Amino acid sequence: MNKKQLFGILMSAAVLVAAFFLPVPAGLADKGLITIGLLLFFLIMLITEALPVGVICFLCLALLPTLGITKNLTAGLSGFTNYILFFVLASFGLAEVVTSTPIVQRILHALIKKFGKDVKTSVLAIMVAAAIVSAVITDVPTVVVFMGIGASFLNMFKNETDRNQTAKSLMIGIPIAVMLGGLTTPAGSGINIMTIGLLQNLTGIRITFIQWMVCGIPIVLIMIPFAWFVLTKIYPPAEIETAEIKNYLTTIAVNEKMGRTEVIAVTIGSGMMFLWLLSSFVPIIEVTVVALFGCVCFFLPGIKVLTWETYMKAVSWTSFILIGTVICIANTIVDNGVSAWFVNEVLPTSMSVTTMEGVFFVAVMTFIIMLIVPVAPALIAVLTPVIVSLAATTGINPALLIITLGLCAGNCYLFPIDTIPLITYTAGYYKMTDMPKATVWIQLAFISLATLWLPIAGQLVSVL
Repeated sequence: MNKKQLFGILMSAAVLVAAFFLPVPAGLADKGLITIGLLLFFLIMLITEALPVGVICFLCLALLPTLGITKNLTAGLSGFTNYILFFVLASFGLAEVVTSTPIVQRILHALIKKFGKDVKTSVLAIMVAAAIVSAVITDVPTVVVFMGIGASFLNMFKNETDRNQTAKSLMIGIPIAVMLGGLTTPAGSGINIMTIGLLQNLTGIRITFIQWMVCGIPIVLIMIPFAWFVLTKIYPPAEIETAEIKNYLTTIAVNEKMGRTEVIAVTIGSGMMFLWLLSSFVPIIEVTVVALFGCVCFFLPGIKVLTWETYMKAVSWTSFILIGTVICIANTIVDNGVSAWFVNEVLPTSMSVTTMEGVFFVAVMTFIIMLIVPVAPALIAVLTPVIVSLAATTGINPALLIITLGLCAGNCYLFPIDTIPLITYTAGYYKMTDMPKATVWIQLAFISLATLWLPIAGQLVSVL
């Protein structure tokens, strides 16, 4: 155990114990203060990586009834019945199908062939391909696949200096593109579905598939080329002969005619996307139900694109347990009056801010807190009740502020501390200090775009 882990265990334990002895603030019950203590315990343990993530989750779940925060373990595990978790499970099946077929290579080959005239534009083509794929499958498998593609692209460089120079813009660009692409649809990230689900649980307000896309797609369309421009300006990739790029294209070429498995994958995936879009107009169609049916189709006799064994290997059970635990803790925050106390005692009864100012405040607050709490699911669970309360005091549509939270929480790449950029960072392609030199400008641009566009999109959201 290193010093950081030891500090995490001692600090989290001290905070939890203190919750039993500190004076209870006016308007908050004893159980509410202990709930805050457990929340801080959970966050400190995650940030310091004091124990494996799954172990931390198990410990916190066991503490819920032990500390009297919930009536019993059954009540404490309420989050694991949430439909969000089943969407996440189904999405791993779709991700496995997409990444195990030539679909990704086909998209990448077409983009590089069309736009990859040199290394610089090839980096853009790879980023665009990563964003497209990330729009329908979860971020982690997407970034792993494209890191492999990026590594094969870098092998074109015989000179190690040129390879390292190009690796910075490419390997920082891939996770950024993946996280941006994940914003375009609710299916692009479990964070999106979690944000939508928590809002519906708290307020009954339903954000539809198309409403989310109206908010996310315009920002992504501008941010991808902007991010590429900034990255290649700060870390210009080394150039090589055009013939080398053409040779690389032959290594990722696929048959012009799609094979049986690929046709099935595209057909089922397209059907799922159609029904997801249709759910915006036909409320009886549930996004998660469509995802579950779609996932089942991949296993059916005569299709059998997936086997149960490959699916089980593809599922990230750590993510499943973390999201479930976060929802459980979020439920206790509401049930034990913490969010109500925050509204009544902390927030002013009324605030005079414009919609644009409200969006700007939430975006900046999210990015700042993500530096301290780089765990998006936990951050969303903590901030959603607060932001819903903020919306009530300001008169701003809570759906708009929660969408702002979800979009910003899904794009934490100032430093490589979120899971997605951490994957390419730990491969050794760039240093911790390399990323913020470029990403600080990208994050500022994202805040500006969100502030300008989302109030406009909010008008469309209320009409759709």
